Amino acid sequence: MIKYLYILLASFPLLSEVISVDGSLDEPEWENAQVIDRFYEVSPYTLQEREESERTIALIFSNKDGIYVGFKNYQDSESMLSRKSMRDEMTSISEKNSINIDFDGDGSKAYIIAVSLADSLFDAIKVQSGGFKTDWDGDWVAKTKQYEDYWVSEIYLPWDMVLMNQPEGSKRKIKYSALRYIAKDQSWLSSAGTMAMRADYFEELDTLEIDNFTKSRLDFFPYLSANANTVTKVEENKVGTEIFYNTGKGQQVNLAINPDFGQAESDDVVINFSAQETFYSEKRAFFSENQSLFNISNYDRYSVINTRRIGSAPGYDCALETDETNCNESKKNYSDIDFALRLTQKKNNSEVGFFAAQEKDEAYSLGKDYYAFRARTKKDDKTIGYMLTQVIDNFTNTTSTVNVFDYIQVRSDKLKLYTDLLASEKDNQSGLGFRTQFVYQPTKYSKTSGSILYFEDDFQLNDFGYLQRNDWFHIGLGADTKRIDFDEPSIILQIDSGIDVNYDSDTKGNSNPIRIDQRNEISFKDTSVFALDFGFRSSGKNTTITRKDEIYSYVKVKNKVSITADYEAINYKYWTYDWRVSFDRGDKYDTWDSKGNHKKFFKIAGSFFPNDFMKINTQLRIREESEWLNWIDSNNLATYDLTQKTISIDMNWFKGNKHEIRLKSQFVALEADNPRSLASDINGYLSQSNSEVKSFTKGIASFQIRYKYEIAPLSYLFVVYSKGGDDYEDETDRGTSSILKSPWENPSDELFSIKFRLKF
Repeated sequence: MIKYLYILLASFPLLSEVISVDGSLDEPEWENAQVIDRFYEVSPYTLQEREESERTIALIFSNKDGIYVGFKNYQDSESMLSRKSMRDEMTSISEKNSINIDFDGDGSKAYIIAVSLADSLFDAIKVQSGGFKTDWDGDWVAKTKQYEDYWVSEIYLPWDMVLMNQPEGSKRKIKYSALRYIAKDQSWLSSAGTMAMRADYFEELDTLEIDNFTKSRLDFFPYLSANANTVTKVEENKVGTEIFYNTGKGQQVNLAINPDFGQAESDDVVINFSAQETFYSEKRAFFSENQSLFNISNYDRYSVINTRRIGSAPGYDCALETDETNCNESKKNYSDIDFALRLTQKKNNSEVGFFAAQEKDEAYSLGKDYYAFRARTKKDDKTIGYMLTQVIDNFTNTTSTVNVFDYIQVRSDKLKLYTDLLASEKDNQSGLGFRTQFVYQPTKYSKTSGSILYFEDDFQLNDFGYLQRNDWFHIGLGADTKRIDFDEPSIILQIDSGIDVNYDSDTKGNSNPIRIDQRNEISFKDTSVFALDFGFRSSGKNTTITRKDEIYSYVKVKNKVSITADYEAINYKYWTYDWRVSFDRGDKYDTWDSKGNHKKFFKIAGSFFPNDFMKINTQLRIREESEWLNWIDSNNLATYDLTQKTISIDMNWFKGNKHEIRLKSQFVALEADNPRSLASDINGYLSQSNSEVKSFTKGIASFQIRYKYEIAPLSYLFVVYSKGGDDYEDETDRGTSSILKSPWENPSDELFSIKFRLKF
């Protein structure tokens, strides 16, 4: 085993033979690097430069191995903070440096690379359509070092780290911004005067010409995993591999054979009684690598590809099986996968990609096959794309196909237009979808945006993608402003205000409540933040609550107003806290003995960091709601007095840069009391009903503790213990402690996992 690990580490090619990435910019190559020494404050957005005692100098150059970026950050040593954090945890209060690079300089995609003074890494992808994805973990290295009155970071980005176009000649024009985060006042400085959250991000990036080289790369990621579930008595041992090949000339192949698509990190607990499906982000490594080409989405409204569908629970029909009992006992909540393949090519201003994945057949079920084709090209200020997805469900013998045409036009650095045309076909039913959107930024301190969405009732996206709802027409308009012109004695640093107006209906014209949300966020000079938001929901028709019943297609609901206050305290030496309170009040119904919907929400959370290598987060949330309206079936509904309590305890502990222990837990206790039966008529009016409804309680427990050891970059050992359960009971008088205890003492899963993933 020791010999094997020695060969592995010796074969690891990431570090340059010429430059030692050690936080010391003492090699002669740095003397001829491009120097960037003008930085502007972009968060808060003052665009001011810092004093000489806090100046920043960035250096950039390239050679045959890759691109090197170095920073010298001047500040008082006593003010430097270096708290360790998990990868991609950008909210940690530590000094940071970041380089944002659009490698092709075409404004379609930029990579966000950052390192903290504690050597914690962050990477993400910002795409032209507005998305910001932290799922991607790139193969790059960085190192920092602290000196008397400054600290240094050194970042190495290999040429084969990402798929990029290969220009003719020996030079490459990139667009970039170098950034610095100063922890004591939680401010970001940028050499380009912009950052990824701003609408003018791509247009404001600086241009730099550097030496260009071609470099191919072949990586193998074999893995071993063992899983044992003490509740279901299922044990599983798996061996597989992932192969990534980058030609260095714009082509890349990603292949996974018998992949382990199990997650090493648990999802947050969500209790959802609505008609809309909960969307969960992707956390599996294979789907995060080189996936941005296939990303066509619009906030949380829809995503044409939702890779969490792949490997989901199989379909069963045990009633038709000869051994129905064994079929029921063999049911799984996930599907194994034979293979997954992704091919991508980028040349000049065009990109083409192909994706395929095949699930394994189970004892009483057949797996699905997933396919996607994507093409995109850019000419001047216009980007035009096409995507085809298809899912073949071998169990139900059905096929689902979706075609998408997408269009982006950057009319100026102030105005951008986005359009998606979508068409689906399944079970001889066709449906259409449409989205158009504009983002207009007339000044540096204001932004206006608007969108129109339309999805037919027969439009189907959820076999491979995610759609919040079909049978949907939406018009939205929003405006945001920023104010920074406060006098020196003022305790206020910045005020952000915004308003959103949204109109929704089904495609038959049944209008949902109009929503108006007004937001105010005040950033203080001591780094604390206070937010005060107001909301209004008009009366209207809830067209989703009755799950598209053919006769009772909607329920009429009343006006509602809300107010929310949120406060984030400063970071003290060893701790910080935040809280939120929210109050909603709805009008009374005239058709039954209603007193109106009233809701209260309270949250208190605290973070404790006794040293730079440990952080403990705790949170308590309490929701109390009278006349909470819940659907039972058909046109039968009920109201309850609802109480929901959520307790979360998380911990991160680090030892150096190799060892990491993470504890993540959530416990939820829900009580629905004093039920009142209601029914809606064909006009959506609610009235008292004689149907029997019962009070109920629901408890959820989710606990995970994970040990991670980094053998080398992107090579890990995971040891995971997970336990969780979901408990539901009618007509009980259980207290909170009993509701919380039941799913813990009677879990649905208790899993021990070991996973060993290597990179060659």
